[in-house]
Amino acid sequence: MGGKAPPEPSTGCGKANPQTGSAQSPLTVSGHQYYVKLPTNYDASKPYPVMIMFNPTGNPISWAEQNAGFEVTGPKEAWIRVYPHPANSSSGWGANDVSFFQPFYDQITGNLCIDKARVFAAGESSGGDFSSILGCEHADKLRAVGPCATKNVQGYPLNADTRKCTGQVTAVVIHGKRDNVVGTENGPKTRDFYTDLNHCEAGTTPVDGYTDDRSNCVLAQGCDEDYPVYWCQHGDPNYNNTNHGWPAFAPKFLWSLFSTY
Repeated sequence: MGGKAPPEPSTGCGKANPQTGSAQSPLTVSGHQYYVKLPTNYDASKPYPVMIMFNPTGNPISWAEQNAGFEVTGPKEAWIRVYPHPANSSSGWGANDVSFFQPFYDQITGNLCIDKARVFAAGESSGGDFSSILGCEHADKLRAVGPCATKNVQGYPLNADTRKCTGQVTAVVIHGKRDNVVGTENGPKTRDFYTDLNHCEAGTTPVDGYTDDRSNCVLAQGCDEDYPVYWCQHGDPNYNNTNHGWPAFAPKFLWSLFSTY
């Protein structure tokens, strides 16, 4: 890894009492709802990393807060957590939602004291698809992504040669080895998309502490400096034993990795 990038304060720094909304009374931007959880003892003069977690199709806006695992000691004190909702919950996140990200990003960075060098996005199922798309379309704004349980998205082919990405991100690609909801084929495609973008080599090494069946993470070798790609083909039965859910190891892994940035 190179040296840590200095903080990049957003225009929201210095604004007292920022709007945060709540699951019961969310904020809105560009046809989408979202709400924010501030770190303990939030200081409007200190730029914080932000984790944006995109929920799966057909779930309430509160799903990510309750299930993604970032409302625990560590993230709760150090990160701003943002929980957006798709324009149509029953159809989930898709290509039509991509245009919302810019006004959403402008609103949160203008309202909150965010470290723009440390904006992270993750998601599960259609939320995973969306975080993967954003890792290319808005790589100039994101430092790292954690897409989980992705499927093919029409209009967004996983081809590093034809997609015009705005930069590079660290990617932690997570997929159940027995996912019986969206199948297993798209996880390796998402992985390969990011290993191509980040010029990784073919070999991998196991990730210490995440070698059991419920995580099973490896690190691609030879990726561009500061832009590693991790592949976690897990066996966690989460989500009604479908192996499609957001696995228990994911928040711990993303927190431990992203906190080094």
